[in-house]
Amino acid sequence: MSRPICPIPLAKWYGIELPLPPAPCPLRPCLEGRRADKSNIQNPKLNVPIIMHISPGRKLLPLSESLSSHHWQNIRLIATDMDGTLTVAGKFTSKLVKNLENLTALGIEILIVTGRSAGWVSGISHLMPIAGAIAENGGLCYVFDDEAPILLTSIENQTIHRQQLAAVFAQLKAKFPQIQESADNSFRITDWTFDIANLTLEELQSMDCLCQEMGWGFTYSTVQCHIKPLGQDKGSALLQLLQTHWTQISPQNAIAIGDSPNDESLFDPSYIPVSVGVANILQYTHQLTHKPTYVTSAAEGEGFCELAGLILQAKGDQGMTDTSGH
Repeated sequence: MSRPICPIPLAKWYGIELPLPPAPCPLRPCLEGRRADKSNIQNPKLNVPIIMHISPGRKLLPLSESLSSHHWQNIRLIATDMDGTLTVAGKFTSKLVKNLENLTALGIEILIVTGRSAGWVSGISHLMPIAGAIAENGGLCYVFDDEAPILLTSIENQTIHRQQLAAVFAQLKAKFPQIQESADNSFRITDWTFDIANLTLEELQSMDCLCQEMGWGFTYSTVQCHIKPLGQDKGSALLQLLQTHWTQISPQNAIAIGDSPNDESLFDPSYIPVSVGVANILQYTHQLTHKPTYVTSAAEGEGFCELAGLILQAKGDQGMTDTSGH
């Protein structure tokens, strides 16, 4: 199979060359195994059965059967996706905000880890009761008490970087003319997004492969598709921040929670040992190499509140034990 080459008029217009690797796209194992049987995937908004066989000898466990309260007592940081994990039908609820406030009051750091743009996240990181927020699937981070972003992906020249991303998008659009640039794309620094709309799994897999052939990464969520630098993901960004900004917190004292394929790196136990998926993750588990340790019974923001309630209860029990002298 020959490598795709950027058309000459496009390359001349941008005055750049796309960084093409020498070999054809090495299809990732997760792409090869994504045509799994979907017969036991049910609507996550319904009361779904949580114990679900994913592969021989592997099943997702309900959060209600999770680790002992001692583990939850030691949680010091929650890394959480936003859309579909904190939101309910696309909105933050008063119940969610109250849970975030209660967790923060107990000294638990809340770090939103989202694919949303730098423009979005800059505001969210200062308006919500959280310690900070990672934007663009690991590209950069905003910390609560600092307005300047922390760049987590090395970019030598911002202008050329954006031009290269635009050229990759043009290559995809030539094959998939229905795709449309996302409204928030102009507010982005490290990645390029287009709306997921009604793209099929096969089309998403093809885009993934094409991006890799051109030397770029690709991921998607319930909202958008992302063209991004290779190696840029939520899990590695989280680990980087634990090593540089939250050095007092180990991965063993953190937990990650998400709902879609671009959260897969948060489910990788080599980054964070224990992770949770809200119930709507069940529609994607056949596509994931790394799956969450546990799944909530509730979907979306209600699922996050389910996890928050478990941690708050464990912390409350710990406080009662401490005051009783036992």
